Amino acid sequence: MLAAIAARIATAAITLLLVSVVVFGLLCALPGDPTGSDDATRPLPPEYRAQLRAQYHLDDPWLVRYGRWIGDVAHGDMGTSFAAQRPVVALLRERFAVSLALNAFALILMLAAAVPLGILGAWNPDGAWDRGGWIATTALHAIPVFWIAMLLQWLFAVRLGWLPLSGVSTDGAEHASIFGATADTFQHLVLPAVCLATGGLAYVSRFVRTNLLESTAGEGGKAARARGLSTLQYVVRHGVAQAVVPLLTLAGFLIPRLVGGSLLIEQIFNVPGLGSLLFNAILARDLPVVLALTLISGLATLFGTTISDLLIVWLDPRVRHAS
Repeated sequence: MLAAIAARIATAAITLLLVSVVVFGLLCALPGDPTGSDDATRPLPPEYRAQLRAQYHLDDPWLVRYGRWIGDVAHGDMGTSFAAQRPVVALLRERFAVSLALNAFALILMLAAAVPLGILGAWNPDGAWDRGGWIATTALHAIPVFWIAMLLQWLFAVRLGWLPLSGVSTDGAEHASIFGATADTFQHLVLPAVCLATGGLAYVSRFVRTNLLESTAGEGGKAARARGLSTLQYVVRHGVAQAVVPLLTLAGFLIPRLVGGSLLIEQIFNVPGLGSLLFNAILARDLPVVLALTLISGLATLFGTTISDLLIVWLDPRVRHAS
């Protein structure tokens, strides 16, 4: 078990290092000047641009710059933002909690809707619930997320007035109690979390359905029916437990997908999270911020897949003995 953990962590570290090299090289190869010398909307004096190029070593070869950057990252320093002139770590710290809450909320909503749909589909394959769930989730997956976002904003914020239109807090909420401030933030995150969760409903629900059907079609399912258990009883009592391990594998890939999807969602709902920070950094060619967020995105991907692999090794004796 310890050997498997060490091997997976080492593989993840090497992969992350290679990803950082590729991303750094591609960003350095992009056309344009990070100091804005080719942007008429940013009229900076030439001497100030020269000072910026010297400060950030922009004239050095990219491998030299990468070695300096990765060395700073290893010591917890991700550089200084070109646009904000503030440490990147400080910018990330301000926005990390919001993105974490949004993505966790979206993941909970996705699983809370997809798992019951998968159970109903496995209970009566090709029945009304199965077909209806498949049509509904596939339609949600096919509809552009910005259209769903605008529809939800119009219905629940403008038309009904049940939920806030955008942002993460109401003016004056910082003076409320902890419970009141938390409830206010929760209300603001409902609509963006629902939008973020809709994209994965179809895949996750069908994934759960397929694994439950495989478990009920095996020897365990036949034995359960011989003991008088109905299909629904076996699915709920035994099939769900057997589908947990494959679902953990899927969850490891859902985390980075949610992180990537939150970039557009945060822009639409004006959520001050990491996604909106990345969007603005790309527009401003703020390389230190883009590099830091790309590294975090890769780290989230590797973290999710590595944790799911380790949980599978721990929960499934067959995989543990094989490894």
